[in-house]
Amino acid sequence: MALPYLLFFFFLILFSAAQHNCPRSFDCGSQGRFQYPFTKAELPHCGLLLIHGCEDTYYSRKMIQLDKNATTLELTGSLDSNTIITLYDADFHASLEQNKCHALNTTYTLPPPSPLLSIYIEYNVTLFRCNHNLRIKLPLDFGNLTCRDYDIYYDKINTSPTIHDAGGIFSHCSLLHFATKDAINSTDVLSFVSSEIALKVVLSPDCDDCFNHRRGQCQLDTNNEFYCDKVPKDNNKALKLGVGIGLGMSTLLGLLIIGCFLRRRYRRKDVPSDLQYQSNYASTNPEAESKRGYFGVPLFSYKELKEATNNFHHTSQLGKGGFGTVYYGKLRDGRDIAVKRLYEHNYRRMEQFMNEIDILARLRHKNLVSLYGYCTSPHSRELLLVYEFVQNGTVASHIHGDFTRTTTLPWHIRMKIAIETATSLSYLHASDIIHRDVKTNNILLDNHFCVKVADFGLSRLFPNDVTHVSTAPQGTPGYVDPEYHRCYQLTSKSDVYSFGVVLIELISSKPAVDMDRHRDEINLSDLAINKIQNGALSELVDPTLDFDSDNEVKRMIVSVAELAFQCLQRDRELRPTMDEVLKLLITIECGKAKDEHIEEVDLHPSSSPSPASPDLDEVGLLKNRILLPSPKAVTDRWNSESTSSNVSG
Repeated sequence: MALPYLLFFFFLILFSAAQHNCPRSFDCGSQGRFQYPFTKAELPHCGLLLIHGCEDTYYSRKMIQLDKNATTLELTGSLDSNTIITLYDADFHASLEQNKCHALNTTYTLPPPSPLLSIYIEYNVTLFRCNHNLRIKLPLDFGNLTCRDYDIYYDKINTSPTIHDAGGIFSHCSLLHFATKDAINSTDVLSFVSSEIALKVVLSPDCDDCFNHRRGQCQLDTNNEFYCDKVPKDNNKALKLGVGIGLGMSTLLGLLIIGCFLRRRYRRKDVPSDLQYQSNYASTNPEAESKRGYFGVPLFSYKELKEATNNFHHTSQLGKGGFGTVYYGKLRDGRDIAVKRLYEHNYRRMEQFMNEIDILARLRHKNLVSLYGYCTSPHSRELLLVYEFVQNGTVASHIHGDFTRTTTLPWHIRMKIAIETATSLSYLHASDIIHRDVKTNNILLDNHFCVKVADFGLSRLFPNDVTHVSTAPQGTPGYVDPEYHRCYQLTSKSDVYSFGVVLIELISSKPAVDMDRHRDEINLSDLAINKIQNGALSELVDPTLDFDSDNEVKRMIVSVAELAFQCLQRDRELRPTMDEVLKLLITIECGKAKDEHIEEVDLHPSSSPSPASPDLDEVGLLKNRILLPSPKAVTDRWNSESTSSNVSG
């Protein structure tokens, strides 16, 4: 009976202390814990940077104001004890897409430094804006963007050149500073000027000393001069008493939670045997820095991985991605490995690193790449992930990359790839995980052309009690769900859209994005929808697949194209689930494309449907119908809406 009174007394003391003091730190849902100069929007007097939404649901979008009179931006993450925060500026993103020249006309502005703090763009690029009449000859290693009234120049090697660089030829030009992504692309400013911004937040020396050492509040007087407002002693005593009681109760509660956690862990029957093996390996290897690391995943030493990859020699490189370079290596025990070495300058590296360990530690599936361990050494700032080595490259390299010079994947292999990829995605969705970066470059193949889906850096755990997660759009151009891009709502149907693009790649052997194609067909999804709607599938199909000479191949390709068309619907409610996609693919491969799992729906009910010809005329099959899964609700909605708004890709 004493416990309720003790709880009441504890909260009463804290409430009393809070009337005079601001909290030293606070929780903000999925974005973690923050402290001064950040504050909840409900307590504007407690900080300088207001975060909105901390009191909302855990996964709701959190918005931040960099100044008390500024507009809000989406807060997407924080690193290094909140000294670096990452934001998404939706207005700047829209401006970049609509008119690059207008968006880059003036430098990206931040609040000016104050006696309390300064804010900087952590990863930025410098551009030069020059009038046409200067007639500047483009220097070596420079790119340019031509606008109506001026030219914009940028150094493809050095992201932060000065006026005096390049022989001083930009001395009469204006300097512009913007946030940048990981690498500068020589052909398109949009590929490196970013609306995702990493900001470094630095307290002034006086404010840092006041808050972190004297435990006071940083304040400015009427003359805008700094002073440290110390916490009154009486309130300190009340706060300490409340904290003391709280710590005692928290310890008791913590012991109960740990007991429940250990009980659940003991009862789990699905602990991956390969991870158990890796843990034993780590514990017996003298080079390992620890027996276990995050989430029980083995921790390798930097020395061991350096030796395995021949000091990360360039000849060991397997490829480069948006977040790092992958190297081949061989461990002392004879295992072949792939080591992903994350770029040191990538502000999202730690978030991606921890996310991938968390995701892969939970899963075991024959079509998912296995994580052997990781390395984060106190002697090195590098972050390294260690995977099983998958020998036969990526699907992309086999259908429109280096392997196409010597071999072409036959249709039955492509069908196998589609089914195994769908199997792995269906498994992920059943495990409440959204991959968020499904593409042919992330689908690996072994020597038997078995699929291993990789790269879970962008993946999200998806709570089973919500319909979507609100988050800034991330992914690879050409594969990103347009509804996710427009509404910031991530669902499992976002993976379905990306998989639809993969299906079209398997049919066409064309890349998801090709700047050499017609403007309306740069995105493969747009090209595919156009061809399918106009009954010109044969113009899309890779001519090496025997589409015109093998009726069985033709039947399967037509059916897969119909399924891809459905996956690419702009309205996510009209897309099938990955489980339904998998069942349809198996049905197609078995030669039962018209069984009870599939319904035919007329896309043009006012016109007479064209009968399918004996030789499987794709005009009759694709122009007037698509495949739908059996759930009646989806079919009813399709019939009740105008198709013109749903097939623009």
